[in-house]
Amino acid sequence: MKQWMIGTIAIPAMLAGVQAHAQSTVEIYGLISGGVGYLTNQGGPHNLEALSGTNQNPRIGFRGQEDLGGGDKAIFNLENGFNMMTGAAAQNGRLFGRLSYVGLSSKTLGTVTLGRQYEAVKDYLGPVVIASNGVHIGDNDNGYNDLRAQNSVKYISPVFSDFTVTTLYGFGEAAGNASLNRVMSIGSGYKGGNFRWSAAFTQMDTPNNAAASDGAIGNDYASSLLIFNKSGVNGTSGVQRQRIAGTGGFYTVGDTDFGAMYSNVKYQYLDNSKLTLQNFDINLVNHYTPALNLGASYFYTTGKYDTINTNPKWHQFNLQADYFLSKRTDVAITYSYQIAAGDAKYANIFGFSASSDKKQGILMIGMRHVF
Repeated sequence: MKQWMIGTIAIPAMLAGVQAHAQSTVEIYGLISGGVGYLTNQGGPHNLEALSGTNQNPRIGFRGQEDLGGGDKAIFNLENGFNMMTGAAAQNGRLFGRLSYVGLSSKTLGTVTLGRQYEAVKDYLGPVVIASNGVHIGDNDNGYNDLRAQNSVKYISPVFSDFTVTTLYGFGEAAGNASLNRVMSIGSGYKGGNFRWSAAFTQMDTPNNAAASDGAIGNDYASSLLIFNKSGVNGTSGVQRQRIAGTGGFYTVGDTDFGAMYSNVKYQYLDNSKLTLQNFDINLVNHYTPALNLGASYFYTTGKYDTINTNPKWHQFNLQADYFLSKRTDVAITYSYQIAAGDAKYANIFGFSASSDKKQGILMIGMRHVF
């Protein structure tokens, strides 16, 4: 899939009665995407739906910078997510649920930001998942970015020898117990020529815990789409700790980008049961013409519940044809098919209700416009 492009409006920074001493800009940007989808099995029957975000989740945002001199800048980003079909705010109704941060950036020292922002797994491995035109079962490794770290401090290094490093700490804000609802994350990436590769790790401790309701992971974690956020032994028992470790990247040959990724996700639940999931992801995107991209991918997820001794598995295949009518408008046809195997009872393509059996398919036709 082509990287989505942003048109911007530069607005001079103005302070009433005060002359600005440095050059400042604010960019207004956004994306609207939607279409229709046919689901083969949704709790039994098939279904035809109007869908928001068929090509990419809709958003509108504001970001800006102020030149402080010597290569230093003050920066900010506010980004709202919404449902195109209903107009409702996404991210549980947050005004700027996708991003909300402010910080300082230096060409020589790197960038420090504070607020609600992405952790390292999303930054470094999310692009591989996005190129696959699908989501690993239950978005268990956060490759689709369902979870953001709020109340967090993040550092991104400058590029050195084609490498970058990112670290993030999200505060739990529980008096007397700093580990409640905190996030710790680190990642590194290499980009040289036709080769890009990254590795990242994120740990979330008691996410969305009621005793630390103002902590790093909010009610995003309670989403019904995250099907592993409750114990398989006791459906009312939440997560004590989730650890995500992964590596992946791309290699470009001619007009084709080849991607691969592996992630290992460990859940420890409050009832002391454990689940380990391993995701294997291979994909390719062929830039068939300047306007047409053709993509294909395959996911394999294998799991292990220790207490109940079960081994669920899922296979998923994804195909997409994406045609750009212009630099800012494209239409796409996407097909995903999932098969549950092993001890898994149901197929459950991300974003939809589970099937009544071990197979489920979705065909989507949609368009996207960026501004």
